[in-house]
Amino acid sequence: MLPLAGERERLTVIDDQVGAPTGADLLADVSVHALRAAMADPKLAGTYHAVAAGETSWHGYARFVIEWARARGQAIKVAPDAIEAVPTTAFPTPAKRPLNSRLSCDKLNQAFGLRMPPWQSGVERMLTEILA
Repeated sequence: MLPLAGERERLTVIDDQVGAPTGADLLADVSVHALRAAMADPKLAGTYHAVAAGETSWHGYARFVIEWARARGQAIKVAPDAIEAVPTTAFPTPAKRPLNSRLSCDKLNQAFGLRMPPWQSGVERMLTEILA
């Protein structure tokens, strides 16, 4: 999104696919915590969903990333109101994508006493690292 936002005056981004952006660093941290707990209590072994808290569409994600970068002095050409929300059908692809890819972490949270951070935290961390 950032290279496009630096080059174009308008962007069109899908707004009807919803999920929670989740970084590999969060998944690694949660996995280590869960593995340690399951080694101590084998009843905890199993399959769990692990995603950051909250939800957003690709359009919401793009707006967040672009606004965050703009606030930190990145060269952004696209105006905030020039990021157009469009349906999935505007970008036909051979692979069908689910409109709702949200996952419940209730089982994970209850079993391991975790509270997942909001997706924005992971995105901010990633942006800080790649723009440094």
